[in-house]
Formats: sequence, structure tokens, C-alpha cells
Amino acid sequence: MDSLRIMKILVLLSIVLTICMPAASAHRVYVQETITEVEVRAWFGGGDPMADADVMVYAIKDGEEELYIEDKTDSEGLFYFKPKLGVSEYRIVVSESGHKDEKTFSLTGDAVGNNSDAELPLAAKIGAGFGYIIGIAGIAMYLSARKSKSQ
Repeated sequence: MDSLRIMKILVLLSIVLTICMPAASAHRVYVQETITEVEVRAWFGGGDPMADADVMVYAIKDGEEELYIEDKTDSEGLFYFKPKLGVSEYRIVVSESGHKDEKTFSLTGDAVGNNSDAELPLAAKIGAGFGYIIGIAGIAMYLSARKSKSQ
């Protein structure tokens, strides 16, 4: 094989391997609750638990919010609390070393505003990036053609 063909194969192989790489999201924070004794699970985007993270539980009753519990998660990123009598809506805030998320939920199953950001999948982010680049290049070519036409 000649060196040009080997070079083409290596370039193609590197492109395929780059496309197949999994996404890494190490700093995204998630919070999940389970209703009986309320279980709160907090983890980073990569799946690592938020061990010893600060947890603040706010009880919401008649539109008024008050701090109910302030504690820390365990080594698995879990925190449990018993619901306050007569209160069915809570806001949980979990934070650790600058990373923070919050979730508002109701024990009655009523819809409460979802305050979590929807994150685009990696393929959509890559497509959007190429779209922006193509758009900017198109504008630049249009302006360049217009400038050369007027001269």
C-alpha cells in the first residue's frame, strides 16, 4: 500500500472513532424523589452521587414557603425525610461545591411547574453547531459577493 492510501484510512478511522465517542457530562446535577418517606437522590451528570451535599427542604403551604429541614446527603447521594403533617408540596435544593439543582414537587400528584432545564442530546448539539457555522459562512459569502459585485 502506498502512504497516501494509509493516510486516508487513518483519517477516516479517526473521524469514525470521534463520532462514536460517548458524551461526557460530569457537572449536571439531578434530583429525584420517592413518596412514602420522601427519598431524595442527587447525582452528577456522569452518574456519580453527590455525597455529603447540602440539602434544604422547603415546605410550601398556602403559597407560603418555609425552611423545613437542612441536612446533608449520605455517601450514596441519598437523603430521606418524613413529610410535615398537612403539607403536600415541597421544594428541595441540593448543592455541593458550586453545583446546585432544585426541584418542586407535590405529594398529591398535582402538576407543579417543572423547573429543570431540558438538555439537548449530543447529536442535536453537533447539528446545531454545524448549522451556526454554515449560517455564518453563508452570510460572509453573501457579503463578500455583494462587495465584489459593487466594485
